[in-house]
Amino acid sequence: MLQMTRGPAAAETINATERAAALAEKSGNLTKLVDWVSKKWGTAFVSGDLPAAATLENQALEIARREGSTTSQGRVYARQIPTRYVRGDLVGAEEQFRTGLKFFNDPVFKQDPGYAVATFGWASWNAWTLGRADTARERMGQMLAAANAENPYDVAFADTFAALLEVCMRGYEKAEASAARALELSQKYQFPYLVAVSQCILGQARAQLGRASEGVGLIRQGIAGMLEVGSRVSVSNLRLAEAQERAGTLDDALETVEHALRTTSEELVHRPETLKLRGELQLKQGHSEPAEADFREAIVLAQKMSARAWELRATMSLARLLAEQGRRDEARVMLADIYSWFTEGFDTRDLKDAKALLEELSA
Repeated sequence: MLQMTRGPAAAETINATERAAALAEKSGNLTKLVDWVSKKWGTAFVSGDLPAAATLENQALEIARREGSTTSQGRVYARQIPTRYVRGDLVGAEEQFRTGLKFFNDPVFKQDPGYAVATFGWASWNAWTLGRADTARERMGQMLAAANAENPYDVAFADTFAALLEVCMRGYEKAEASAARALELSQKYQFPYLVAVSQCILGQARAQLGRASEGVGLIRQGIAGMLEVGSRVSVSNLRLAEAQERAGTLDDALETVEHALRTTSEELVHRPETLKLRGELQLKQGHSEPAEADFREAIVLAQKMSARAWELRATMSLARLLAEQGRRDEARVMLADIYSWFTEGFDTRDLKDAKALLEELSA
């Protein structure tokens, strides 16, 4: 209850979780111990202590294997997906999802608020980042089907996941609608963490829909709320910088980007997008050489993670710059190479833009 009403990393939640985990360990009840070690993982993950989260995952997995139930093993595999995703181990996250899939349809697993939603939601984002847009949408559909319609936390949680996938796909109207529903429900039932997250996503969507100043304000409210409950805010800083760019406050956006890059050493998954954004900001200020360096660094990092979605975006930014410099052949070959990798998602805005740019470079 405290995880929902105070936030996973709030002081009250941490204290209650530590006490319950200690009691579970003393009791020797492996089922309870798996559950409470998993909840300690939630605190570490939300607060941004990813090394601690990884350690707790391994502890929980060992206990779950000894305990042997489908529910416990499902919970542990579910926890491993987001940690690997955020750290940039997308292939590892995909392996954990596929291995754990046989456990995720367990009825008891689905009864715990948030577990099934988070599992399929994170797996959806992972598929998107890997460049599998259709797979991402399929998993998001599974997430929405798994959400308990009678549980307001499940519904609000599901809407935040759905909204962010739409942001990734640049479907900002749908993202706005989902985030607004999540915010309304979270405010009504007083889920502070989800209030903050949905404010950030709603602000990002509205900034991209032409209401940049409102978007900046919403994201700032969301960041303040996340800090209040002890949550990390690195990806929200990226959203803020994007909104500031849309508002035309380039110096503020660049400052926010630099802050995001300084504070995300463990959270690699969004770093290519952050580097790409810094490159775009550098270009707008007339600094083409550092912009090119940022685009190239973003591409290399995305390739190391197999983050095809981010690689495509950074490559398009670099290709446009090279074309402006008269290096059209280099730009075309580079873009054609990454575009040819994709086998799905051709209706998404990114792939449509990439195809149009390729045609332009080939003319």
